[in-house]
Amino acid sequence: MPTKSTYIRQQLIRGMRAGRFTHRLPSENNLAATFGVSRMTARKALADLEAEGMVERIQGKGTFVKKLDPAMGYFTVQPSWRHAEDLKVDYTVRVLEMRSLEKPPPPIARRLSYDGMTVLARRLHCFDDQPVRYEIRYLRGDLCGSILFEDLETMSIHEILVNRLDLPLTRIWQRITAETLAPETAVILEEQAGHPAFHILRTTYTHDMPVTCVEYFIRGELAFEDSFTPGHTGPPPNVGFGH
Repeated sequence: MPTKSTYIRQQLIRGMRAGRFTHRLPSENNLAATFGVSRMTARKALADLEAEGMVERIQGKGTFVKKLDPAMGYFTVQPSWRHAEDLKVDYTVRVLEMRSLEKPPPPIARRLSYDGMTVLARRLHCFDDQPVRYEIRYLRGDLCGSILFEDLETMSIHEILVNRLDLPLTRIWQRITAETLAPETAVILEEQAGHPAFHILRTTYTHDMPVTCVEYFIRGELAFEDSFTPGHTGPPPNVGFGH
């Protein structure tokens, strides 16, 4: 059964899709009175929508529906190691940085609904020693702090979270856009600035709690393949691009 804040979030999404909310959402006070919850619970529902990029909260003015860019309902790509197997190339991971932060940057804190100790992991995924994907990942320290002692060049973060830390990953929000590489990212991927790339922004949850958020920059010449049943209306069980 969803938490109260999740239920409110779901109702607001339905209202936006049905056209009942096209500009401004009800205030925290109004939501609290309507659903019989505390203002803090209403605030969390709005904060979750903001973290997912669906609304914009303006101090002193309220919460406003963001104009959504055209987007696919979902987009799946296979894990890097499986993609490498299909291409018959060697797959390796380099850890560029792994450390704890006293607190996450403000945008990450909003996405994680958390502002305590956070683990930062930057990794480079390579095919035949050629960089193909750059990863910048933040993990909640209260849930995932022990990951600092794991070998992230040989182990899957997904498997560590699920199997070692007993954190079932129950929901993924992600957004995928086409971009060009900024100079600092291009250097890491050993490419020229302005080279086309895919940018994936993702937040992964255990039940209703965000666990990790990650950015991926993927070389634009890579092709992603998937197969699915025609007419399928929801996300397939294996969603995402990860290791």
